[in-house]
Amino acid sequence: MELDSAHALISKAIAGGRPAHGYLVVGGIRGMARDLAMAVLRDLFPGVPEENFKTHPDIHWLYPEKKTRIVSVESVHTKFIDPMSQTSFAGGWKVGVLVGADRLNAAGANAFLKTLEEPPSKAVFLLLTDAPEQLLPTIVSRCQRIDLPDAHEHQLTDPWRTNVLGILSNPDLADATAAGLVKKAVAAERLADVLSSLKDHAEKEVSSELTASAQEGAELSEDEENALISSRYREYRRDFLFTLMDFFAKRMRENPGHQAFRNVEAVEDMARSFDRNMNELAVLSFFMDRVRFA
Repeated sequence: MELDSAHALISKAIAGGRPAHGYLVVGGIRGMARDLAMAVLRDLFPGVPEENFKTHPDIHWLYPEKKTRIVSVESVHTKFIDPMSQTSFAGGWKVGVLVGADRLNAAGANAFLKTLEEPPSKAVFLLLTDAPEQLLPTIVSRCQRIDLPDAHEHQLTDPWRTNVLGILSNPDLADATAAGLVKKAVAAERLADVLSSLKDHAEKEVSSELTASAQEGAELSEDEENALISSRYREYRRDFLFTLMDFFAKRMRENPGHQAFRNVEAVEDMARSFDRNMNELAVLSFFMDRVRFA
């Protein structure tokens, strides 16, 4: 849904006095999702300068915290649920903006779910995320979901993105001789190393989050922990594939042609191979042998 259309939809509900208690806004949390949240706040708090939204007593913001970048159950209660349950300071609406809703840990998600099931009066929750698959399905089902145009613009962050683009930009990969084929094989191994690094990062990140969750009384079984690590890694691998797709799509726009299209197609085929749990190095080797950089 386009940003203006999404805003118009919520504005109409506000004007009728019946907005949803929860909106799941899927988009760039520093992009369109944030823009929509600010537009909704302008509707609900007319006359309040935008620069005062962060300090307004009836607008409550919640962000991931600390090195683990999680939203803990303690923060959910003290910064979100408890103040949202109080009487409105101005006698009107109360709004809770959760930036990075996918970063709710297990205990925090369950605590927030109870609030969504029995929301305070005249309360609106805006959940901003670019990874809705990480949210509890029960939370998703209790919100009106809005997917914005930048919802699927996933890219690797640094240092992985710079590493991948550096590998693909090596001019030696355009060499059609045997030496060029060797360079491609080396490039495939380096891309596999990037995936291995992402897998390690996913494991460390989840382990850190679960350590914090355990301190709050939420523990997972070993199978559940492994499933969460696998899910987080697949998320990062998806960003890896989007970065490759973006690289070859830009080249296709610059030099349209049959081979440029086949390069983009090769990325799509690689994604399907990954989904079939094929050996990643073998898939990357076949991919690098297939694409043309000339």
